[in-house]
This record gives sequence, structure tokens and C-alpha cells, in this order.
Amino acid sequence: MSGAEAITETAAVEPLVARSDAADRLVAADGPLADMQLACGGEIPGLIAAPGLLELVRKSRSFGMKLGRPLVMRHSEGSLEGWAEVEPDGEGCAIRLSDWHRSSHGTGTSNGEATRLAVENLLAEGVVWLDEGQRVLAVESQVADLAPLVGQARTMRGQHWTGLFDFSAHDTGTPPIWQARSGMTVRIAGSPREWHLLLASANVGFQLLLRPVGENEYETEETDLLPPNLLGEELAPAMRNPVARIIRQAEAIRDRLAGPLPAEYREYALDMVNAGRHLGELADDLGDAEAIEHGTIAIHAEPVAVSDIAEIVCRLLQVRADARSVTFDVSNSDAVAMADRKRVTQILLNIVGNAISYGPEGGRILVDIMRSGVNVVVSVTDDGESLSAEEFIRMFDKFERLGRSGDGGSGLGLYIALMLARAMGGDLEGSADEGGGNRFTLTLPSA
Repeated sequence: MSGAEAITETAAVEPLVARSDAADRLVAADGPLADMQLACGGEIPGLIAAPGLLELVRKSRSFGMKLGRPLVMRHSEGSLEGWAEVEPDGEGCAIRLSDWHRSSHGTGTSNGEATRLAVENLLAEGVVWLDEGQRVLAVESQVADLAPLVGQARTMRGQHWTGLFDFSAHDTGTPPIWQARSGMTVRIAGSPREWHLLLASANVGFQLLLRPVGENEYETEETDLLPPNLLGEELAPAMRNPVARIIRQAEAIRDRLAGPLPAEYREYALDMVNAGRHLGELADDLGDAEAIEHGTIAIHAEPVAVSDIAEIVCRLLQVRADARSVTFDVSNSDAVAMADRKRVTQILLNIVGNAISYGPEGGRILVDIMRSGVNVVVSVTDDGESLSAEEFIRMFDKFERLGRSGDGGSGLGLYIALMLARAMGGDLEGSADEGGGNRFTLTLPSA
């Protein structure tokens, strides 16, 4: 067998099944799916590590509907592929991978071709999935003027893809199948735009990649070729796996799991762990900031018991608080807000975490929750040195750190927290507390 051939292991009859929770963490999985999660640098339970599967799960949960598509999940030593179906429920998503097989290594695609396909995938506004006979399996698009194509493709499942497009305006005498392999221009019924069509091989059948002509051409100098959520949806997930692997290996060195180690090398490993975590957090922060600026930040409002979230946040930060001898005092309230549970947790983690880091050692942090008219108000008060009114304004600016240069922060935390609060119909502000210290007040709509 040559080096370019893949050693595959094909499933007998049964599909692979897995489950994710409401935070898109893989909590249970059949063997090959579990192996893929670990090979991609993830954990069980842990955030889904395969970017394609994570994207499908998030879309399914966001739309509240069952979704399916061919999926190829790759890692450094091979791949797992098949027809993936994701169905959301109240607790997360049920995941099913049928007609699956896995290979020991990649397909041998050249670097130039892989780069071209990667660019086309980034710019594509529509994807049509085909079987090995180039018959329509499924179509995926979120743009309005491709809606007729989506509907037509659904009625043409099992038929050849050439019936989807009008080739008359660009008839060169060469069959469309061969033109599409190198890229061609087509018209689509219901769309005023012309489209660049590329037929590309996939590990399972083929795919048609559609991007608008003239808006994202490679040679156009004045057009931004990057998609609006490049950091959050492409770069951050791609960074997450190698960063997680670096952290795990550095933690193993730090904890001397492989045997005795001189103290100075253990300190180096600790620095690696901290740097890796900072890099991962920075990627997530940049992704959130980018989504906020493009108006694509995901908000899923539901009734949430704010006191429960505050208690969880304090438990998550207890180790940091103990390291500085900081204590928490959380008020008990039955106030319920209409908000995104994940985003409220993110905001409070930032505010309370800042109070621990920048307040005095041995200090006390008060978290007070109450109803106020049609709102729920959460105030976080520390007993540190009060900031000025000008500093309270500046601190919500992007990349503003108030002169703190050595704490490893990105200067994005409070900016993101403010934008998330406003995206949920609330607000966030800071002020000096009357009794000394600083107070941050999060306002959310009441449920």
C-alpha cells in the first residue's frame, strides 16, 4: 500500500451516537467519536473539539431544529467521516453519525489545492453536498437570495446537480461538469447576483461551493476578503485544540507526572500553562469582540434565576479567591431575568474576577441581587481603592487596561461584558461605592 492510500475502518451496521449538553460540551460518545474528541485535543466532558461538529451542533441548537450534513472530522493522525445528524432537546443535542468510516491519515491533497479549497470554503455563501454520483444530497445557505436554490435542491434530492443552475449565459461548449472543476460563473433563479461555482471532491462524495462574483474576487483590492466572524468561527476554534494540548502537556510537566523534575523546570512549565490559558482566553475574547462589532453575537434569552448563576460564578472563582483570602457574600433572591444564561455567567465571571484580582487581599466581595421595576439588578461591590469617574468611563473601552501592563489581561473583558449586557436589553455601569470601594451594576430585563 502506498503512502497516499488511507487505511480505513468501516462501521458494520450501527451508527455512532453521542450527546452534547446546553454548553456544547460532549458528555457521552461511542468509541470512534470519543477517540476523535481526544485526538483533537478535547476532553469528555468538554467542549466539542472537532470544529465542523461544533458548528453543526451550535446551528442546530440555535435554530431549534434537526440538521444533517456530510461531515469530515480531521486530526493530525487521520479522520472520521459520515452523515451527521444533530437534534436539539431541552438539555442539549443528540448526535448521530451514520455511514461512517475512519482513516489513519489524510488524503494527500497538495498544499496549494488545500489552500484554494480553504479560501473558497471561507468565501462560500452556499454549499451543495453531492454523493459519489454527483447527485444532490443536501444544501446549506443562510443568504436570502439563495433561498429558492435551497428549496429547489430539496425537491431534487437524488438527481444530478446540473439541473440546479442556468449555464446558458456562459456556454463555452465544454460540459458544465468539467468547467465547474476549475470554477465557472452561473446564474441562479431568484438571485440578482452572478455566482462563482466550484465543484470540489470531498471525503464523502463532492461539494459545490458558491460565492458571489464581483464581491469577493481575489484580485479586488478594496474588498475585505475575510468573512465577518473569521476570528470567532474560524481562527479561535482552530487555535483551541493545539492550545489545549500545550496546556495539558505543560500541566503534566508541572505536576511531575512523568517523574522527578528540578524546581526551575517546574516553574517553566507553570509559565507555559499560564501563557497557554491566556492565549486561549484571548482568542475567545477577540472572537466575541468581532461578533459584537459585526452584530452577529448569539443571544438566546430565557428565564434565568440570577442568584443561581451568581452562586455558580463564585464557586468557579473560589480557588482564585482563596489564593488572595477574599470572601464572598451573595444575597439570596428569587429574581428571574429574561436573559442568556451563558452570557450572564460570562459577564459575572469578568466582574467578580476583576474584583478578586484588583481588590485588596483579605477583602470582601458583595454580590447583591434585587428586582427594580421591570428590571433585575445585580451589583458587585468590592472594598478596594475607589476609581475616578474618568476611569469608570475609560474602562469600558476596547483594549483599555487602566495602565495595568503585567496582569496578562486583554483589555476586552469589560468592553465585551457591556456589549453583551446591552445585547440582552440591559446595561452595565461602574461607580465608586459610598462606603469605599467600587461597584459594578448589571441591569437585565425581568422575566
